[in-house]
Amino acid sequence: MKKTGAVIFIIACLVVCLIPSVGMFFKPNAEAIGNEESSALPSITNEDGSFNTNILSDLGNYFEQHFAFRSEIITADAEIQSKVFGVSNLDSVIAGKDGWLYYASTLDDYMGQNALSEQQIEGIVHNLTLVQQRVEEHDAEFLFTVAPNKNTLYPEHMPNYYHADKSAERNRDLLNAALAHSSVEYCNLFPVFEKQDETLYFSRDSHWNNKGALLAYNTILSKLGKSHDDFLSTAPSQREDFVGDLNKMIYPSSSIAELNYYYDAEGTYRYATDTSSVEEPLIRTNNDNAQGTLFMYRDSFGNALLPFFASAFGDAVFSKSFPIMLDFALEQYQPNDVVFEIAERNIEWFLIQPPLMRAPIIEAQQIDLSTDTSFELSVKESENSPLYLEVSGLMNDELAKSSSPVYLFVSDSEDSGVLYECYNLLTEQRQDAFLAYLDASDYEGLSTLSVSVVVRDGAGFKAIGSNTVNIER
Repeated sequence: MKKTGAVIFIIACLVVCLIPSVGMFFKPNAEAIGNEESSALPSITNEDGSFNTNILSDLGNYFEQHFAFRSEIITADAEIQSKVFGVSNLDSVIAGKDGWLYYASTLDDYMGQNALSEQQIEGIVHNLTLVQQRVEEHDAEFLFTVAPNKNTLYPEHMPNYYHADKSAERNRDLLNAALAHSSVEYCNLFPVFEKQDETLYFSRDSHWNNKGALLAYNTILSKLGKSHDDFLSTAPSQREDFVGDLNKMIYPSSSIAELNYYYDAEGTYRYATDTSSVEEPLIRTNNDNAQGTLFMYRDSFGNALLPFFASAFGDAVFSKSFPIMLDFALEQYQPNDVVFEIAERNIEWFLIQPPLMRAPIIEAQQIDLSTDTSFELSVKESENSPLYLEVSGLMNDELAKSSSPVYLFVSDSEDSGVLYECYNLLTEQRQDAFLAYLDASDYEGLSTLSVSVVVRDGAGFKAIGSNTVNIER
């Protein structure tokens, strides 16, 4: 009897283990979960007809995404771990109290750890200053804003095992303080949301609801001085029909809808692009009853903002592409207003991949180019656009101690050249650096560039190093 029971138990375990794979023939999982991209069944050959040497790993990846009852199994596992043990089964999602879910990438901001340095924060402000100057050169107004993380505004639902250091400096505090002492036009949404008694974010999504988006929209356009319909006299319809992104990630087969508010802003404009979803990377709208043109960089927080902003402008372009193709947007769309919106958790993006624009040219009467120091530099065609050359280098001790921006003097002969002002940059290796985008057509046909690294002091411009660098194309 004992042997029979053991055999039955082993057979039952084998059957359970075989269900996901055998079930693929009858009920394969066809939908991607959360932010995944659905993968196609791999081929045994490559496009050129050669044998696909990665076929086994490709099949393994395919199975991981398509095994039968995947959504149901993941959901069941998540329900057990979150409700019984109070933890999440996904590294990207935090299971909070009262059914709340949080995006794990906001954890550093919440706990007060791994913040950018003050110099790096100043680098972001410097980059935004250069962006604003370029926008103003095109007779447009610039405005920058940050969407607060959900656990910044609603920390009370975070799990108790995450202990926030209340005394630690956070990126948002450092950035808000630095922007307050800069010339950058900044719309600070943090105090606006913090004084609201009503919860304006979803409990199972990482973003604000439509009522929160309306508050952000009105605050931003008021800061711009743009006349607009504030929709405050509109009684919104209320429907429990919104399924959050975090809900879809952790409970893919369990659609728990939340309450959202609808103001019918969508009826005021039309799409000028072939658009089926506000998730699309480039969207253009027209409204015959509104004035002005807008270019807006927005991340996923901008999904709910888009209908409101589209209602306020005659011509509006909304881009999710990063890095931002700023020069192209200014020349192609000729906006009156340029708005950059980014989530708090992504503040450092403007230091890692600053907007694509030709580096500002600085007029200098005299530059002391005498230096015996060789400075290691890189010159290459930009991976983001062949229209630009990227010239970059790491910050050394002398640059780090200087309060001056970094400039590059690019020689076109022994006696002349062009002085460019650089972006501050944070590399993938978390090293501080500088970067300038040059117009590739200005240096077409050249295989090398003679570049001097320049700083500014009380006496004027002075080179601290130079090099002749091969251009990587």
